[in-house]
Amino acid sequence: MRDTLTSFVIVSIAYIISYALTSGFVYPIQTTLLPNVSEKTGLLFLPHGVRIIAMYYLGWRAMFHLLPASYLMWFLSVYGNGLDLGVYQPIMSLLACYVGVKLAEVLIDLRPHVLDLAAWKFLIISGVFGSVFNGIGLTALQHEAQFHWNVLGYVIGDVAGLFASLFLLLYLFKFLRHYKGI
Repeated sequence: MRDTLTSFVIVSIAYIISYALTSGFVYPIQTTLLPNVSEKTGLLFLPHGVRIIAMYYLGWRAMFHLLPASYLMWFLSVYGNGLDLGVYQPIMSLLACYVGVKLAEVLIDLRPHVLDLAAWKFLIISGVFGSVFNGIGLTALQHEAQFHWNVLGYVIGDVAGLFASLFLLLYLFKFLRHYKGI
């Protein structure tokens, strides 16, 4: 029970922080540099990295760990920023990430908890699959006219966010190992 609560807190905090960084830092830069790109499609969406890593380590339980934080950030985006996001979008994104990880497991024939040098490659492949499914699902939910361009925008943002998340975690752990003796 304690491990479940600890996982829930860590995943929720990581998702909220990554979403806050994306909406408070990345989106303002994106709208300044690229004003024609929709705010719904972020070109660096850090929460996708949190979702994929959580799905990799926690499996289907990650959906329940991420759901409250996903809806909290959805609520803040819809009512705080005035974005027109559908109520099913957080569920669609979580399911897409789960399916992406499972598809990568089947195609690559890896077990989800194998910790070896190929883990980061597996996360990238899972993230690409998850972002494709996420882009298709979210674009379909939004009934957007330019289907291919919207899906491509989601894929670019999700995969870039996954790379950035992995990069940030790499240096966070390196920093902690150096100063804490981990």
